[in-house]
Amino acid sequence: MLKKHILVTGATGKTSAYTVPLLIECGHYVRAFMHKIDHRSERMKAMGAEIVAGNLLDFYAISDAPKNIDTAYFCYPIEPGLVEATAYFAQGAREAGVKAIVNMSQISARREAKSNAAHRQYYTSDCGAICRKT
Repeated sequence: MLKKHILVTGATGKTSAYTVPLLIECGHYVRAFMHKIDHRSERMKAMGAEIVAGNLLDFYAISDAPKNIDTAYFCYPIEPGLVEATAYFAQGAREAGVKAIVNMSQISARREAKSNAAHRQYYTSDCGAICRKT
């Protein structure tokens, strides 16, 4: 299996906190981007993740994070700033040559969700597929 260099944003959040260990377990190199360094980031570092702290609304912070990365897992909560963070991230990833981005920004992404957007997110954002399809 080809090992990927993967950037995971929101690494201490509700979905990314599970994604980081899964990807490390699959043998991938993981750069975990989070808002602040704390006990959660120290736990991820102990697992083998590279830790980067910053704000997704700071273009310079997020544009440096994807350097030397193949794939990115972008997660931002459904709240003000989503459009800006997504645009900054996309620009930084493009400039860094990131080949693929998984966008997981729907907390309601589950089979029984009422939202069509949540259904699309559920069926298209299986982070386990990164492990299985490499």
